[in-house]
Amino acid sequence: MHGEEIVIPPNHRGKAGRRIIAALVIALAGWGVSRAVVAANRHQVPHPGRSFPSQDGRAAASAHGFDAKALLSLLSEGNAEGVAPDGTRITLALDEELQRRIFELFRRFDPAYGVFAAMEPSTGRVVALVGYRRGGESDPQLSLRAIYPAASLIKIVTAAAALEKGNISPEDEISYRGGLYGITRKGIHAKSGRGVPSMSLEEAIARSANSVFGKVAVNYVGSAGLTDYMEKFGFGQQIPFDLPVEMSQGEVPRDEFHLARTGAGFGEVYVSPLHMAMIMSAIGNSGEMTHPVLIDHVEDKDGKSLFDAEPAKWRDTVSPETSDALLHMMVKTIEIGTSRRTFGTPESTPLLQDMEVAGKTGSLSGWSPRMHFDWFAGVAPVGDPQLAVAALVVNDSRWKIKEGYVGKEAFNTYFGYPNSTPPVYAKKRGKARGKASAVKKERVKTRSKGARAKKPAPSSSTPGNTAPRRNAPQG
Repeated sequence: MHGEEIVIPPNHRGKAGRRIIAALVIALAGWGVSRAVVAANRHQVPHPGRSFPSQDGRAAASAHGFDAKALLSLLSEGNAEGVAPDGTRITLALDEELQRRIFELFRRFDPAYGVFAAMEPSTGRVVALVGYRRGGESDPQLSLRAIYPAASLIKIVTAAAALEKGNISPEDEISYRGGLYGITRKGIHAKSGRGVPSMSLEEAIARSANSVFGKVAVNYVGSAGLTDYMEKFGFGQQIPFDLPVEMSQGEVPRDEFHLARTGAGFGEVYVSPLHMAMIMSAIGNSGEMTHPVLIDHVEDKDGKSLFDAEPAKWRDTVSPETSDALLHMMVKTIEIGTSRRTFGTPESTPLLQDMEVAGKTGSLSGWSPRMHFDWFAGVAPVGDPQLAVAALVVNDSRWKIKEGYVGKEAFNTYFGYPNSTPPVYAKKRGKARGKASAVKKERVKTRSKGARAKKPAPSSSTPGNTAPRRNAPQG
């Protein structure tokens, strides 16, 4: 029989071909249905409108002759001071230079939406609230809306809950299957053994390892635990503020597989940038979340003081030990994790020569029509946190700018370091800009927390400006 050609009868060839085609059609149909089901049930919220959030803020603004529209107008113009018709003068906690720099950054790259919030961890003073719509429109209300999927930022809450329960430490190795970013039902209960990869919780948050955090959510936190700690961090709670803020929301399922996905960042969890900055502030403030403050001072036409903001605690989140552990875990995001390329090395980034930065990134698609969300939340310096930020870039099919670069530029601006070039442009030119030798800095004592010293008039915030604008704190 060797060398003989095997001939398949025509009728058999036809049957085999039809079976193959039928199998392919069924497989494609099943894949299409599954994709449609996922698309129909996840993140199909509309694009943000221009109406005010439904919740009411505190009455401090209207009580002194400034309504929400007047405050939003000041924010849109990047002004920290305003005067009411009766001569009453209001001073916001706003850092004018930071506010304008971030807006100009968004305008330069023109994403579909750009949103940013920043505050001082110990005082709650909100120093920036930026909202950008494609084409150059300023809309600060975007930073107060809780319509954005939290994505991997929820890993911060998952890690906090796991550490607080005391069953795991940042150095503990966790076995996983399915790769870093896949979550499977079998992988949730992966056993350690030969050939099974493992990763510490610290490295997992730096690399945003979904498979590891899915397992942590199920085996170390649980549905009730994640629900409890989301509430501790302010989800489902009305945020007290001088402007209306939408309530951040999250659904925590009981089913193991969907709990794993939620704890890793794929669930129905929505957060406002202001609230995310508050979460980072709490972690930078030994677990204490302060009231966010926009109105810093009010005086009458004769200069008599009518109102002075005072720092006040809103709620406790985690213990000082846990917040300290979270901070140092998130430093790895900058050093070896998802923000490593954006921030660069201390040799190329003067900021990192003087301080450690803690951060977390998140990325997810959603809305209808489909958009892509890129988050960066961070706090610095780790040794004495003075600024917490939450930056969100919403892109469509035309990618514009990465979220980590917005966060990096916020820290550079606030602490007086030179502006830098986005990594994508630095790569094309074959070198990174902003070398340490480009600027000589004088180390000085960090400014006292809560001080309301009058700042000098803001200077130009053009992208190429390398003049230090603020004293650099000691790292």
